[in-house]
Amino acid sequence: MINKDKLFQTLDFIDHCVKSDNDSHSVHLLFSKLDKIIPIKSAILAIDIHEQFQLTSPSQLFTYNLNSEWQQLYFQRKFYQQDPVLNAASHSSRVIDWQSAFQLSPAKQSYSSDFQLLSQKYVGSHGLSVVVNNHSGSTLLSIATQVIPDQNGEQLLSYIAPHFHELFSRDGENTRRKMGMPQLSARELEVLKWAKEGKANGDIALILSISERTIKFHLSNIFTKLNVINRTQAIAKAMHFGIIQ
Repeated sequence: MINKDKLFQTLDFIDHCVKSDNDSHSVHLLFSKLDKIIPIKSAILAIDIHEQFQLTSPSQLFTYNLNSEWQQLYFQRKFYQQDPVLNAASHSSRVIDWQSAFQLSPAKQSYSSDFQLLSQKYVGSHGLSVVVNNHSGSTLLSIATQVIPDQNGEQLLSYIAPHFHELFSRDGENTRRKMGMPQLSARELEVLKWAKEGKANGDIALILSISERTIKFHLSNIFTKLNVINRTQAIAKAMHFGIIQ
């Protein structure tokens, strides 16, 4: 059973999460507060725009005391394709104990001894991981613990993880939707902003002092980058990504 002090610390953490800005500094401060609730050796947050969580790039990560050499090895050698903890967490809504994930029957094990030895060297054998997902995407919270985690640790992490997830759904430096954001040129942005104002191609050409043919060229590029077929869809998708207001 969770004692009152831990419960109050958890409620205080959740309050800070709700009020926190969506930037890397704030995420680091939240990790520091988490360390006081569940003592951790290292931790990662990983975000994905898909509801079914996938980890494929270090650009998805926010880390706390994580050895940079391990992070480099993990992606260079594509360990995310065999990580039993990641696999278990990605296919479950519950908190996964690392030992349980590694102690599957041999027939189900798909990880190499090399991965097991290196992961123990860099992050240890004990930890907890959980994936939270909804229509906005998914978030992995994974912590390496100082001691063997107990049910209280699992319960506390299940309370905390959804608030980390919600943080990355807000506007800010690290909003989840920016992960899949198409990159438009400055001129393409100008064209799209005037299109949003309801201006016809000829009007936009006059405003920007370029030919109507060039406007059509920019719109064609915009449609390709946003994977749409007309300006209405382009405007809607650009607003979704926050490319235009």
